[in-house]
Amino acid sequence: MIKFVILITSLLFSACSVKEYRLFQDENSEHIDRTQELNISYSSKIVPNDILEIDIYNMNKKSNIMIPDKGAVVVPDNNYVVYGDGTIILPLLNSVNIEGLTIKQLNEFLTEKYREFLKAPYVKASVKNHKVFVLGEVAKRGVIAIEGETISVIEAIAMSGGLTDHAIRNRVKIISEDNGKYTLRTLDLNQFSTLNSRNLMLKHNSIVYIEPKSTKAIRVAINDYLPIIQAASSILSTFLTIEILKDK
Repeated sequence: MIKFVILITSLLFSACSVKEYRLFQDENSEHIDRTQELNISYSSKIVPNDILEIDIYNMNKKSNIMIPDKGAVVVPDNNYVVYGDGTIILPLLNSVNIEGLTIKQLNEFLTEKYREFLKAPYVKASVKNHKVFVLGEVAKRGVIAIEGETISVIEAIAMSGGLTDHAIRNRVKIISEDNGKYTLRTLDLNQFSTLNSRNLMLKHNSIVYIEPKSTKAIRVAINDYLPIIQAASSILSTFLTIEILKDK
């Protein structure tokens, strides 16, 4: 029975691989602690509960259009909340569905819509409720809201409950967009010098990813397969007991 358990355990751990739990594995190890440009074309889409600042211009002057009789509500700073159904209420246009559009697409879409009412309209929109995404070995993975334009990596990790025991602290990956180009940066949180790095600051839609140690795969495998090993051992023990009683 002991040999059987040892065999099962050996097969279990030989199948364990931390690669199953790591994201962004194409990074070249020669580029650690450098900034790499990524060949990706991801654009954030507008979703319900987004807060948008929308300025409407007419002949290069900001239009001050209000339609209270149609229920349009425009606060002084021109902020609009996207409703649960993906719509916002705008002057002249009333209810408009904008869910799934990028900011660039929204500007083009609204500019075209306002041509019906304004001469040479121009719309400039931006997202006000900025956020970053924290993934991997933190206590609480998810979306972190930003108050302002930026947030530091340290603050984002702290708001996620801190690093787990399985976190690789010297390979914190950050994917961010700057001037239409995406880059991958790797930070070493074991070094005090990292705290002085300009790379610590995160912009809207940045992704922070903390890799797991190899022990993560072993721990998950144990949790997954331990009940099977225990059940097999119990059955084998029962058969051995029966054989012993037969011999007597």
